Amino acid sequence: MKDCCCGVDVHKSFIIAVIAIFDSEKKEVKFTKYMRFSTFASGLREFKKWLEENNCKHVCMESTGKYYIPVYRAIADGSIQADVVHPKYVKAPKGKKNDKRDAKRIADMYMRDHIAEYSFIPPSDILALRDLTRYRRKTINSISAEKNRLQNCLTVSGIRLDGVLTDVFGKTGSGIIQNIIDTGGCVFDPAPFIQKRVKAKPDEFVEALDGNITPSILKVMELSKNRLEFLGNQKAELESSLESLSKDFSRQINILSSAPGIDFISAVSIIAEIGVDMKGTFGSVKKFLSWCGMVPQNNESAGKKYSTRIGKGNSWLKPVIVQSAVSAIKSKKHPEIREKYETLKKRRGHGKAIVAIAKFLMTAVFFMLLNDEEYSSNLARTQAPNRGTIQLKKLLAYYNSKGITVVTDVGEIVEARPPDTQPTEGESTKSTA
Repeated sequence: MKDCCCGVDVHKSFIIAVIAIFDSEKKEVKFTKYMRFSTFASGLREFKKWLEENNCKHVCMESTGKYYIPVYRAIADGSIQADVVHPKYVKAPKGKKNDKRDAKRIADMYMRDHIAEYSFIPPSDILALRDLTRYRRKTINSISAEKNRLQNCLTVSGIRLDGVLTDVFGKTGSGIIQNIIDTGGCVFDPAPFIQKRVKAKPDEFVEALDGNITPSILKVMELSKNRLEFLGNQKAELESSLESLSKDFSRQINILSSAPGIDFISAVSIIAEIGVDMKGTFGSVKKFLSWCGMVPQNNESAGKKYSTRIGKGNSWLKPVIVQSAVSAIKSKKHPEIREKYETLKKRRGHGKAIVAIAKFLMTAVFFMLLNDEEYSSNLARTQAPNRGTIQLKKLLAYYNSKGITVVTDVGEIVEARPPDTQPTEGESTKSTA
């Protein structure tokens, strides 16, 4: 039980604050102060001053959209402990709900420590990285939308560059599209724009360019191409800013970059979402994986199990780690990842196998940051089975799959060794089976 705390119900233009005090003699909670403040900067300064006058050092508020952020930043300066909680953990029953009751309910649950868990609010330097990485992802989504729009313009005009080019927006495709925009049509010789790597012949390009472009489509193509260039420059500026802001975390970025499938941008994006303090923030790897949305849900009633799909987790982190998993299974430096993926894919399919690899990588990320050590492929290799009883046939198949030669005799097994290893003089090579 806390001696004094404050519950805050956050809205767009105002907040409702209630101070609760624990009466140790009567063993009950009393709500002594109730105030309404504006969410303008002046109103938030008044709110903080009001807390200091009432000697209230603990504040809990709902995470209502983005409206809680200025409230949190106005009071969380070290002298006041501010906690943010998801509304689902403090939701009032229907029919017994208003602003004042919501604030009192938050204060009462916060004082009794009945709130399941609090939201993770990283420090300011991590938040600065998060702002840029999330905006970079939005920029990439906008780039994809403009490419789709430009491709649709070509399709409706009967121009089939996608039939002769693997990447329509590579050097060859971009040059041809720009020439279409400049000349206002598609009747020209495409040979000067074709790169040496392209397998299609110039005659095939002429056939693919046999279309009809209307003035309206041509204008849309011009605007879309200009926006693509703008977004490309914006993406480059964001990445340059990320490099300068992430210098304080160079050690952690180098550690994460040693893992398969994780490059510089992925490492910065991961740090921007989870921070670098694994023990203080999450405590255990199970809680960390659950927060990331990498574990199955529990949904069972009356002995019947319903969907066990993985949870939503962090919607900004999950795409990054899944993309890293897709890259990891293609890496030749880490065959153990590919082997694990192929084994799971045969039984569960591509989607579940990729999620399993993503969970494997996030487990590695947790312990790399926790122990301040780089990724080691030896730790990820599958060890020989050491529990229960195993048939001799399966044991031999296992060692043969690992490239180890095993020679058997009646009632005896010669000690398993790599082909290029010989026993030393005087060393016994036989063991009882």
